[in-house]
Amino acid sequence: MITSAESESVVFTGVSGCFAGAPTPRAFWKATLRKQCFLEPYSDADAGRLVEALLPGCRAPEVCAALGENFACRADHIPLPTDLGVGDNPDFWFAAQLIHDALANAGLAPSPGEGRTDRLALYVGYDSAFNPAAMNWMWHAAAIGQIVGTLQRFFPGATFGQIKRLREELSDTLPLLKHRQLELARGEGVVRLLAQTFGACDMACQCAMGEASVFAGLESAANALRLGQCDVAAVVALQPPIPPTQLAGEAALTPFSPLRALAPFSSDPKGTLPGEGGAAFVLRRLSDARREGTRPYAKLHGSAVVAGLPPADGGLEESLRRALHRALRRLPNGFRDVDYWEMNASGIGEEDEAERAVLRLMTNNRGAHIPLLALGSAKTAFGNAFTAAGALGVLKGVLAVGHRVLPPSVTPVDDFAPALAPDQACYWVQEARPWIAASTRKRRLAVSTLSRFGRAGAATLEEVSE
Repeated sequence: MITSAESESVVFTGVSGCFAGAPTPRAFWKATLRKQCFLEPYSDADAGRLVEALLPGCRAPEVCAALGENFACRADHIPLPTDLGVGDNPDFWFAAQLIHDALANAGLAPSPGEGRTDRLALYVGYDSAFNPAAMNWMWHAAAIGQIVGTLQRFFPGATFGQIKRLREELSDTLPLLKHRQLELARGEGVVRLLAQTFGACDMACQCAMGEASVFAGLESAANALRLGQCDVAAVVALQPPIPPTQLAGEAALTPFSPLRALAPFSSDPKGTLPGEGGAAFVLRRLSDARREGTRPYAKLHGSAVVAGLPPADGGLEESLRRALHRALRRLPNGFRDVDYWEMNASGIGEEDEAERAVLRLMTNNRGAHIPLLALGSAKTAFGNAFTAAGALGVLKGVLAVGHRVLPPSVTPVDDFAPALAPDQACYWVQEARPWIAASTRKRRLAVSTLSRFGRAGAATLEEVSE
């Protein structure tokens, strides 16, 4: 039974991450300190044509922070199923690599043929409806049927044998449809196979909460650890490469900027820009980490998700305020105990304005004796990673606390720090600087995401005393 506050503390003991131009947390951190931007011209011309054809008035993005060759898996390092093959869902391989690297970073990754990590809980933020396995399934099950049905209307005299032969020839042009593909076509099937791969027999679930998925996973993982339901929890969220079909759907829901850089909080917000990638985190109780001699990156103070409030109840602003309030509830002075805020900063007007309002509220009573609130966002360098957007911010925050450095963000295109809240006790971090804190004050930060549909997520992290 857990009885002391010390043993109830939950800490990050392992991390992994892979985003555009940064295949490892080390590369990610170095790129962040150098203010590198990985938004490059969108290479898939079909996406723009598809968006224009299907959605008049909508536009595809000019640039994207694409994973490219970093969307990979070193299968020889992971005890993966041996029957995976062509036509299967590569998102599973990518997620497996992220989980394996995070467990290895925490000193827990099993080697092929060895025993698995005991009492592991797994929380996966993933919800891609256009993965190759799903598309192959839809082509076999629906598209071929529609093609054959259309041809039958034009050629009603076709014999049964001709129709059967046509169906077989069309099927032969596609990857073979296997039972494994049907399993991996859905998110819950990916999670189940990941759980079997890594031995997560205690808890394994899909956290399909969009950009807030990682916060839902962190909150569930922390509760499971504090209640003694597991000894190790792995939380992963990923946004695999975005195919043209998905991009067309996103363009209908999300305003994309015509600019070639992300410019949040500007006077004329243009919209966001897409990114790809993923990150994984290993959490343990602080007492277990210290007993085994593991040095944690940071302590998780709190995490929360708000599903979304209607405009009549405050809408975006109230959703973000509630998420931050719940994530900060374990701190005695709330937001005044936070020195850095890793913001959403998506470049979407409604979201930026809601963050401005919450920032004004949070800094009104900060006081002259409290350090200025530092602000930043990884989206300006790595794009809006959609399902992995929250994980992108948490990765930056965990590394900032671990290294005790206030990380910079890429300067917006107008070459000046965004005017978030004039005359407020805050500033946009322009250059990396040592995170200096008084002996009576711990280094703490908040991370948050926000969707224009009202969903919000937040977490607070804190340095771990030596």
